Amino acid sequence: MPGLSLWLSPPPSSPIYNALESLIAQLSDDLFGGAAPNFPPHITLTSDIPLDADPVAVIEYAASTIEKKLKIDVTHVAYGLAYFKKIYLRIAKTPELGRLASESRRKYAYLAAEDVRADDPEVTAREWEVNEYDPHISLVYSDEWPIREDKKIDIEARLETLFGEVGKTWLGGRISLVKTVGPANKWPVLAYKDL
Repeated sequence: MPGLSLWLSPPPSSPIYNALESLIAQLSDDLFGGAAPNFPPHITLTSDIPLDADPVAVIEYAASTIEKKLKIDVTHVAYGLAYFKKIYLRIAKTPELGRLASESRRKYAYLAAEDVRADDPEVTAREWEVNEYDPHISLVYSDEWPIREDKKIDIEARLETLFGEVGKTWLGGRISLVKTVGPANKWPVLAYKDL
C-alpha cells in the first residue's frame, strides 16, 4: 500500500460521511482503547500509484472515466485478518464503480509500472477488477484477531442505528489522491475533486 492511493468518499458534508467519520473515531476509542487510528471514511479505488504521479492529473483522469452519477450502496459489515480490513463495510461492486477503479489502476498503476503482469494493461486491469477488487469502507485498522463476539454485537448495533438515521446509500462523492506512507492518521490528501 505505500505510495499513492485513490479514494472515493461520501460527499464530505453529507450525513453518511459525518456519521461514518464519527463511528470510526468512536470504535477506536470505545472498543480499541484509542489504539486504532482515525482516518476519513473512504473506498480505496486503487493503490500502487507511483509517488511521482501528478496529483491533479490523476484526479482529473479518474473523474473523466465516470459516465453517469455513481450510486454507492453499503451491503453489510464484515471482519477480516488483514490490518486494513479488520472491520469494514462491504460495498456493492457496480459496473460504474468497477470501471472507475480499473481504469484508474490501468492508467496509473499498470502503465506507469515496470510490472510483468502489465503486458496488456487494459486486460490486466479488467482481470484485477473482476478477481481482486473488493470495494469496502474500513471502520477499524488493527492487528487484533479474532474480533470478540461482544465487540461484533456492539458494532452491529451501532451500524443498525447509524443506517437507520442516515441510510446505506449515497450518490457521487469526492475522489481524493492520498499519500499512504507513514501512520494512517497522518496520510495527507494531495488533491481532490467533488463529483
